[in-house]
Amino acid sequence: MDTPPSDPNRGTGPVHTVLRGIVWIGQAAAWLIVPILVLVLIGVTLSAAKVGTIVRWENDVFLFGSKLTLASIGDLQWHLFGIMLMLTMAGAVVSDRHVRVDFLRQHFREKTKNIIEIMGFFVLLAPLCYIVVLHGYDFTVRSFNMGEGSDYDGLYDRFVVKAFVPIGFGLMLIAGAGLTIQKLRILFGKGKTHD
Repeated sequence: MDTPPSDPNRGTGPVHTVLRGIVWIGQAAAWLIVPILVLVLIGVTLSAAKVGTIVRWENDVFLFGSKLTLASIGDLQWHLFGIMLMLTMAGAVVSDRHVRVDFLRQHFREKTKNIIEIMGFFVLLAPLCYIVVLHGYDFTVRSFNMGEGSDYDGLYDRFVVKAFVPIGFGLMLIAGAGLTIQKLRILFGKGKTHD
């Protein structure tokens, strides 16, 4: 498989280091699919066995409260899936493995592609990420202050999963800024397409 032109492993400097870090975070988070699949298997097995409460304990435990239930296993699947999504989307953008509408883009010159991507960052991506990070932070703090948790014996401490929304979009903002710096350097002749 060819290395895409925007591969952060090509080049040096602080921007490349940050982009490599974002890709590494995404690759590490992608491994969450393994515990998700294990939890799905456990959930299906326990559901077929009609087990509701798996185990109880004396003191409250972070996320689980005083018991592990089939509902908390189901919640944990979705929480891990959300965390995986939030941590992998920026890496997909940096590695140029995200969904894009290529039927028009493939016919553009490299300079036109760079201009469109720079405009896309400033007009679409940066404002969207800023809004989601700002409101996601408030959303997380409000959830923490309320002690938000499940109403049906699922997971507690819901602020944990909600915190990954501003984290994920913050990573996306940083990734977009790094890629935009690269595109600007290419556009103004201070870098090469494959620097």
